[in-house]
Amino acid sequence: MKFAFFRSPQALRFWTVVLATSSLLACGGGTSLSGVGSGGSGIAEGSVSGFGSIIVNGVEYDDSNAVSQSESADGTKTLSATKLGQRVRVTQSKEGVADTIEILPQLRGPVTSAGVNGGYIQVMDQWVRVVLVSDTNGTATVLDGYDRVGAIAQGDAVEVHGVWTQDAVKGLPVLVSSRVEKVSSPYELLISGQVTAVSGARLLTLNGSSTVLETDASPPMQVGGQVTAWLSQWTSPPQTLRPTRLKDAAPVPTGTQLLRLDVMAAASDVSAGQLRAQGRSIAVPVNLQGQLPASPAPLLLEATLQNGVWTATALRARNSAQDLGGEVVLKGAIAWDATAQSLSLREATVRIDGATTISPSCPRSGPMVYLEVHAVRGPPGSTPVASTINCQSTVPDATVIRQSGFVDTIAADGKTLSVIFDGQPNPTTLMVIEGSLLPPPPNDLNALRLAHVRVDVEYQVIAGRNRLRAVIPPPPQFVP
Repeated sequence: MKFAFFRSPQALRFWTVVLATSSLLACGGGTSLSGVGSGGSGIAEGSVSGFGSIIVNGVEYDDSNAVSQSESADGTKTLSATKLGQRVRVTQSKEGVADTIEILPQLRGPVTSAGVNGGYIQVMDQWVRVVLVSDTNGTATVLDGYDRVGAIAQGDAVEVHGVWTQDAVKGLPVLVSSRVEKVSSPYELLISGQVTAVSGARLLTLNGSSTVLETDASPPMQVGGQVTAWLSQWTSPPQTLRPTRLKDAAPVPTGTQLLRLDVMAAASDVSAGQLRAQGRSIAVPVNLQGQLPASPAPLLLEATLQNGVWTATALRARNSAQDLGGEVVLKGAIAWDATAQSLSLREATVRIDGATTISPSCPRSGPMVYLEVHAVRGPPGSTPVASTINCQSTVPDATVIRQSGFVDTIAADGKTLSVIFDGQPNPTTLMVIEGSLLPPPPNDLNALRLAHVRVDVEYQVIAGRNRLRAVIPPPPQFVP
């Protein structure tokens, strides 16, 4: 049943930040990994398609206690926010429950060719395909910092996420992008891809291009492997690049874990019964080889260690609208106004229009309403349009909540603060935890209080305690 509201011409904007690391709670059930090994332990690698918990390749993982992090050139891991379209690696020790979320950008550096011809650009001379249409053959690339593909300019610094595949048009490995984000200085140069040639065990050719990396890797990398390298500078080929650090980028599960990957693969990619998937060699039994398509297509692959060999146990074509065709799922609790023409939950913003089906359970307004939003991505750079919005007044346990107000008090040890939220006479006490999205100490939370700055706060109620996740705007970095 369609339930429509008359909307004012003005949009009520609910903007939010991505929760850091241990945020993003499970709200409702989702498909989970098959139970294998030690209580359903495993590694899943793919692109982020929504937040409730975190949704990767259409599978929902409870990340209420997960650490979300990115890796720097020196090997350190830093807390980082997860965003729509990013490639991530989820590690779990319990079925459907994430322990860590590793953010895996594939390229970060200058655009060296921006003439979008059939959706192709180049970043540091590596070919990138921007997916222009969401359908059951692929999901449109998320653009951040651009309103259209044509706005990407040569010389722009971008970070690209996606999956490497042998491209029929180019005849060499191409990064099929799930997210292209414009970045500003300073940033760390990062390049990755498939090793297509090895010379003298020290010179690696990437992606069949003229890009050559000199490495001291031991043991030497093999053709077909996948690497990630950090660079001190970018120099166009034919100069050999000397990385400041290089690592094997293939996932490394333990013997009892299930490995789940999204891949672009075809029957022709299997050689001697082996398929290279994200740099890892996986044996594909004959019965599964028959399920591989004639040309590269999005697949979900599961593998386990059998007699010392990683062996595929399941292949599934990713061709449903829910799994691949650009659907975005968002879940969380926010203030709600039925006249809004857009809303933001977690990192993603969606548009509400006359075609959006709003459940009769949604009030005309409410100080705190739990929403489940389904939306569809349009062309890259456009705002996804909500197809359905369902509401409930009772907020499920551990839901991420977003409210606005003013900082009232801060404990001397900085471990708690209180905020007076809109419409509430009494302050709410929040615990500052390790995963809270704040500048690294020392930071000046008190500056927000003294300046009476209106803030948006994201938090979760866990075991009866309010755990702070983010304050927007963040407190300024303290300068002695």
